[in-house]
Amino acid sequence: MTDRATQFHALYRDLRIRDQKRYYEDRRDEYRRAHRQVLVVRNALLVSAALAGAAGQVTSGTARAALAVGASVLAALAGAVTAFEALIGFPRLAKLYADAGVNLAEAEIDWDDQDPHTDLVESLHRVELVFRKENGQWGQLVVEAGSVARDDRPVSDGPVGTQV
Repeated sequence: MTDRATQFHALYRDLRIRDQKRYYEDRRDEYRRAHRQVLVVRNALLVSAALAGAAGQVTSGTARAALAVGASVLAALAGAVTAFEALIGFPRLAKLYADAGVNLAEAEIDWDDQDPHTDLVESLHRVELVFRKENGQWGQLVVEAGSVARDDRPVSDGPVGTQV
């Protein structure tokens, strides 16, 4: 019986805690990289737009018009990239996964410190609470996104805080 408890303890740690922690860390790194990539692309587009605009000042005729159009297109693309990044929210997602990973790492330390032959119910609840909190954050992100959209509507003359 005790061998079975040790096996369960190790199996849960490896397949539930560590696997999920690795997933959180991978997603955190992915969203951090995506944020950096967006910054590089946006800045490159803005610099290119500025250079095209400056070059347009020293040319004339068709070249000047082409550079002006190019500069405006590049600036518009930079705005689109920025809007995409704001829509997806790479830093916010990276933080969500980083927080979940840290919480799970703390729970893993407690899990490893616990004797597998004792009652594991409390430790199981702690680990599963990390997963529930991470799931709850997704609902909070949806509510936050919805509240931003609602805040743009005009306020009615009705009770305080009501929207039209």
